[in-house]
Amino acid sequence: MRGFYCLIPIYLGMISILTLTYKRKDLLEEAIQSYLLQIEGHEDTTEMVIINDVDGVEYVYNHPNIRIINLKERFSSVGKKLEWGFKQCKYPWIYRLDDDDLLSPFALNLLYRRIYEYPNKDILRDVGHYVFTNNKYQGINGSVNNGNCYSSNFIKRVGPFIDAQGEDSWLTFDNKADTHTYKELVSTMIYRWGMGVYHISGMGDISSKEVNELTDNQSDIEMGTIEIVPNFKNDYWSPILNDLKEDTTS
Repeated sequence: MRGFYCLIPIYLGMISILTLTYKRKDLLEEAIQSYLLQIEGHEDTTEMVIINDVDGVEYVYNHPNIRIINLKERFSSVGKKLEWGFKQCKYPWIYRLDDDDLLSPFALNLLYRRIYEYPNKDILRDVGHYVFTNNKYQGINGSVNNGNCYSSNFIKRVGPFIDAQGEDSWLTFDNKADTHTYKELVSTMIYRWGMGVYHISGMGDISSKEVNELTDNQSDIEMGTIEIVPNFKNDYWSPILNDLKEDTTS
């Protein structure tokens, strides 16, 4: 798979990275950093849209490609937050990246190539994602959100989002989407687990009200206006690149 993360000189897509966040500032700063490190050459064709619905918290970061939308009222569910977030994105392709996820080091270039290859699909997604547990690299595994990139035309066709758990599976698999899943063992997304923070996917089959209560009890308590400082607190990219280097030389 040599050269797959090289700059693609011609692309037909423009991409919004949609990031939902709730009281996980440190993780959000890393998610933003994973985006900023690879937008060179793509400044006119990409944006990152961050939806924060913590009443009493205003995240601030000044960058032309990043929009942080701070809301004073919490959404009733992740599904409704996602639905509203999609409507704030201005580009024809929207990539879901929650605040506990990261872009892989070649994500944008890979996404532009894929949109060029399959411009008429509803969803482009990976067969898996890179997994880090407590910041230790575990290789590739798979779940529902494997770097899912949705066309805005598809999102417009979808009816009201479910106001319950399982919005990612519902959106991706229950709306008759024309999906292309890439089988190559590379991914645009890094999935993180552990790290002493909540993860909604690990809460089981509970109501959205219970999810909201649990996330409030297991998250940041800092309030007010908070300056975001994008940075990597751990080295996430080197293990992935070293793994790929071994694959291409073996």
